[in-house]
Amino acid sequence: MRMSRGKRIVLALLALFLLAAFLFFKIHNYHETDPSRPAAVTTDTPVQSSASATDAPAPVQPEAPTIPPEPTVDPDTPYGKALANAAAQGLPTPPEVDITSWEFTLVNGDHSIGQYEPEQLAYLQQTLADTEIHSEQNGSRCPVDARIAEALIAFGQGCKDEGLPVYLSSGYRSYSDQAANFQRICRNNGVSDGKLNGHYITMPAGCSEHQLAMCCDITDKYYPVKSDDIVAGTATARWLLEHCAEYGFVQRFPDGKQDVTGVMNEAWHFRYVGPEVARYMTDNNLVLEEFLALYGVE
Repeated sequence: MRMSRGKRIVLALLALFLLAAFLFFKIHNYHETDPSRPAAVTTDTPVQSSASATDAPAPVQPEAPTIPPEPTVDPDTPYGKALANAAAQGLPTPPEVDITSWEFTLVNGDHSIGQYEPEQLAYLQQTLADTEIHSEQNGSRCPVDARIAEALIAFGQGCKDEGLPVYLSSGYRSYSDQAANFQRICRNNGVSDGKLNGHYITMPAGCSEHQLAMCCDITDKYYPVKSDDIVAGTATARWLLEHCAEYGFVQRFPDGKQDVTGVMNEAWHFRYVGPEVARYMTDNNLVLEEFLALYGVE
């Protein structure tokens, strides 16, 4: 029995509908079961990055700067000894200097320089009315080691700038000059060893800083005989004592240190050691013997 044309069309449409339905469900099931397909994002679920926070790499911490170790000081060197001795005495860190340098030459009753003569002298006008440095004696001028001449002029000029008089009373003395000076003062004071009350009032030839030429007796005027009770009370002496370290000088024989220096106190005697050492010595009430002892100089 032949189907009518209308039925055939209906059956064809139904077949197409069934085929379409089959393909739709096939494709839908494929998408839901495919493990490689990312999960659908819904409006109820917050969006997260593909890598969780726990999977993120830790921030890179900058490396701490490498601090080189402090260089150690050989305890057997002069400066190593100075550090240890200063610490033992409760003193601040001493300056790192070449203790064998010319500024620190020790001359006293136990340390003679024999018949030493300075390599080069400079001659300064005694009242500093002019500040010209002569290389030869020209009139009455004060001779000193040429290496301290500029510092000494600046020192004296600083005092004069405050309206105070300055007189460079005595600088370099030769070995023979000091020998004559020693005999004269011993004779005038009735002694033979240059000492009164156990302390030198004049030094034997070879043992005087004046022969070294790195010192100068500075007063406010000429005194035929210097005495501490007269000179120390002057305004000039007070200014010189207060400001000497600024120019590299120290009062070499201060009151209270006679048993260390072996010399009576002399308010007029100033010795050059350089500004750094002069400040350290002054700030810590040290005389040259005590300062050098820190570095092992005996």
